[in-house]
Amino acid sequence: MVVKMSDGTPMKNASVWLDGEDREHWIAATTGPDGNFALANIPSGKYKLRVSRNGYVTAEYGQQKPSDPGATFSLSPGQEKKSLLFRLIPAAVIAGRVFGEDGEPMQRATVTALKEVYYEGRRTLATRAMVNTDDLGQFRLFGLAPGRYFVSAADAQWHVVGDREFLVGAEQEPERGYIKTYYPGTSDAAKALAISVREGEEVPGADFILKAVAIFRVRGRVVNQTAHNKGANLVNLNLLSRARGLELHFNKGFTVSRADGTFEISGVIPGSYTLSAIWSDQEKTYSTREKLEVRESDLEGVTLVLSAGANISGQIVWDGKPSVDGELSIRLQPAENSMYFRGMISAPFEKGQEFILKEIMDGEYRVSVDGLGKDCYIKDTVYGDAHAADAMISVGKGGNAHLELIVSSRGARVQGAVSDKDGLPATGVWVVAVPDEARRGIPQLFKAQTTDQYGKFDLHGLAPGSYQVFSWTGIENGEWQDEDFLKEFEKKGEAVEVRDEDTKTLNLTVVQSKSRPE
Repeated sequence: MVVKMSDGTPMKNASVWLDGEDREHWIAATTGPDGNFALANIPSGKYKLRVSRNGYVTAEYGQQKPSDPGATFSLSPGQEKKSLLFRLIPAAVIAGRVFGEDGEPMQRATVTALKEVYYEGRRTLATRAMVNTDDLGQFRLFGLAPGRYFVSAADAQWHVVGDREFLVGAEQEPERGYIKTYYPGTSDAAKALAISVREGEEVPGADFILKAVAIFRVRGRVVNQTAHNKGANLVNLNLLSRARGLELHFNKGFTVSRADGTFEISGVIPGSYTLSAIWSDQEKTYSTREKLEVRESDLEGVTLVLSAGANISGQIVWDGKPSVDGELSIRLQPAENSMYFRGMISAPFEKGQEFILKEIMDGEYRVSVDGLGKDCYIKDTVYGDAHAADAMISVGKGGNAHLELIVSSRGARVQGAVSDKDGLPATGVWVVAVPDEARRGIPQLFKAQTTDQYGKFDLHGLAPGSYQVFSWTGIENGEWQDEDFLKEFEKKGEAVEVRDEDTKTLNLTVVQSKSRPE
């Protein structure tokens, strides 16, 4: 049954989603006028259960509060799970207006609510809601769970952009444009102030006055030595900031359609960028990328020469019996951003797992394998003659080195149960195996899981070595990779040393994090 937290009133038209851990089953229902729901004919397995409704915060089975991760639960054949009760709390709203520096309301400005998250140990900001302002410059960021949000406003760039060389007085007056601004009025996300909201609260008056600054243009030409006309028709360009801030502040993509391959990118603020170009022809991809520095003037004469990317052949070598869970694929994730290339396994498992990754641009990449069995870990990554314990490889222009992935299916296992301060099972809390300090720069060595309906956990696929195992509540997913966060808890974890094929059992007491207020 789904009811309002405030008074227990049944909630009609709430959506109930049952998500299978194997991702093969996704079962849903809608509550009736009495707030009741029923999901039937469910295959046995492990699941997550979520409930959502317009105007309310999504709830998940096993949560004590909205910031908790929720619990998985198991269903055995013929089992019935009854009398589940979800109490939904109303979502919060942040409202305000956006003005230009001349006091005019800004129509169609983009306003974003962001929350702190962690990725590979680095604090960053992730979007939780995004809206555009109306004709009065007004906005309402709705559907927010209780917590702390950083709010930004940016011009949607509906202003007129033309060929500058034909404008009268173009040389005398530099171009100006609005930059992204974080509340209460800074262009630096690290100096922004968070807005805290409680359940059902509407916070008004989050107003912005955007500041206009000097902006510049990047001009150049894409040289396509493969096309018959030597032009660069329909080449995709992407300008990506290299700033290591909390949030990417400039990422602009467009298509070069001029026959001679020339291009012009407007509205660029000073900074360091990577400009990439990609063109496909008859299932073959040509690409290039260049690092740019935009300072206090337009950047002229940028030349991008398209060439075929590297073809990387490779092989998976098993240490132990091959173990897969679905279709295997190799994933390369560029160190600069979250875009990735995928290469599918092209040979049967028993023939050595050969693969080929085609037309990869030069750069630094982290290698991972999707579809491995739960007890597997990457033991070593060999690219050419270089061994990489952190699975990072460097692909050079024209480089076609062989990639060998040594995968062990003999990973260790740590299982057990978590209790709260009263000795009761702690459901839906994080359990994390943190490697020793010397190996914490390798993200894939961390193993994390939430406890099930009985407070139990079962971590698989640990590489040999020393770990501390923690159970936390009140933290963000991935926060355990932050060195500063771990310092607070160094002596509160359970130490464990594992070797291949070990199984260790631990009983933990959940720790409440106080490093982050709600």
